[in-house]
Amino acid sequence: MANVVPTRVSSKLLVLIMLLLAAACAAPPFDAPAVAREWAMYMQRDYTLRPGDRLEVRVDQLGDGTRDPLQEVLVSPTGSIDLVSLPAPLQVSGKTISAARTLILEAYKHRFAEPRVNVRLAEASAQSVYVCGEVADAGALAYVPGMTMTQAIAAAGSFEYTIKHSDVRILRINPDGTQRTFRVNMEAVLLDEQPDFLLLPGDVVYCQTSTIADLGNMVDLYIRRLLPFSITGVSVGSGGGN
Repeated sequence: MANVVPTRVSSKLLVLIMLLLAAACAAPPFDAPAVAREWAMYMQRDYTLRPGDRLEVRVDQLGDGTRDPLQEVLVSPTGSIDLVSLPAPLQVSGKTISAARTLILEAYKHRFAEPRVNVRLAEASAQSVYVCGEVADAGALAYVPGMTMTQAIAAAGSFEYTIKHSDVRILRINPDGTQRTFRVNMEAVLLDEQPDFLLLPGDVVYCQTSTIADLGNMVDLYIRRLLPFSITGVSVGSGGGN
């Protein structure tokens, strides 16, 4: 009976090893041009304002020598901004930048005959990407336009030696709520064999464990924990008894 458990364990472990090795192939190249086009479209879209955004509003008629025509304003928690020479705050949260410009232009028409108004997003409110898995400091990171996968991993304290370089996953939520998953070979990126992955706000970077690390976990789970005795700290063949 003493040989039954090791035999069962060995056969189970062999199957697991075969499955892991079969899944250990490198990730296929992602469609880099398509990812870059999606990133460019995101960056060129008419941004929708929200609380915490910082705007630069230039009204040329305000530049009379005593006032600066350029105002920097923060969208308040209630979604409004206060501008010079206007009697009341303007509600801009939920509006695109072009729609906010139209609103501001109409408001200044009560003060100037033909106001010239320009609105620019100076700083977006905090947006995040998320890095998890085999990294030193998993969690949320403030998104910076142009941030790539390797930059996000570096900002998360860099990767652990147990990472699966050949298959890092990027999870992205589409505007309709559905999800896409990209597979990126980070080793190929680091060797300049394929482009780095351009991230968008909300992306999740999941660094998987390597096949060797998975095997080590399997050994711990299916062998060490099933043995009727502990082998922790004991070297096989380290005779000391009679």
